[in-house]
Amino acid sequence: MKAIIWGCCGSLPSPLSSAAVRNKLVSVLWDARDRNFQSKAEIEDYLDAMPHSASGTYKANTSCVQIVTNSKEIILCDAGTGIRDYALSIGPDAPPASYHIFMSHLHWDHIQGFPFFAPAYKAGNRITFHGFHQEIETAIRQQMATPCFPVPFSAMQADIDFDIRAEGSDFKIDDVQIQAIKQQHPGDAWGYRFEEAGRRIVYSSDSEHGPEARDEDYPFIDFFKGADVLIFDGQYSSEEASNEKRNWGHSDHRTAVELAARAEVKQLVIFHHEPRYSDAKIEEAHRDALEYRETFNRSRFPERTTLFPIELALAYDGMHLET
Repeated sequence: MKAIIWGCCGSLPSPLSSAAVRNKLVSVLWDARDRNFQSKAEIEDYLDAMPHSASGTYKANTSCVQIVTNSKEIILCDAGTGIRDYALSIGPDAPPASYHIFMSHLHWDHIQGFPFFAPAYKAGNRITFHGFHQEIETAIRQQMATPCFPVPFSAMQADIDFDIRAEGSDFKIDDVQIQAIKQQHPGDAWGYRFEEAGRRIVYSSDSEHGPEARDEDYPFIDFFKGADVLIFDGQYSSEEASNEKRNWGHSDHRTAVELAARAEVKQLVIFHHEPRYSDAKIEEAHRDALEYRETFNRSRFPERTTLFPIELALAYDGMHLET
């Protein structure tokens, strides 16, 4: 199994401005002023060694993650603007396929890419929305209604179904077992755990973890337990999540580390970045989380020889996460 990040910005798309791109170029060119590159490959190696904030960005498209399995069925989590880039990656001549879109919730940043999802306009494709909100079909249709969008939902030629389940239901796609957990977020949101052949990927966007997260029987510990990859909403700083952003439905990097350590997660990936943060500020929070990982593990689990999560990363569009 693996996960591919197609969109990871929270709340709304936040592409770089021309001024921000220029500033990155100035910094990179100045840093490289004494180098004598002999090939493009050397330039690529140089850029790969730099912080991602210097040569790329953490914020562009809104939420969409592909879960790649042994099944020929295509699994996507949420339909933010990243779903358009996924569609562009497979091209206009992709053969007919069956797409499964697991919805965390219906806030606009998680559905706004679907009107631009090219496979939906191609006969022979089958698209199934899975989730727990009774209003999924209404929300998808209404965002394409006049005056919000020029192309109506009825123009889509694919077979589109809505699989709405009762809380506590599980899903199965071929050999992939999917479980869900209800999360604290305005209007409710659900996280999903995908398991196949002993591998486990958890997608947990738009979820707030308050003081109750420190309870010994906190249900998310079991849900995250042993995940090979945990994609976790860490939109805010610890201070914001505990104070002015309390009850806004998002979490922070330090809480992510605590839960991942308790659940013995192998790879923790911070997702749903705050759009007003610069790339440098997101990396600053990441460095703090790396230090906190060691502090928390040493104090809470002194008997362990392994620091959990074993790997800690920041999501960016185009990122591939192997299990």
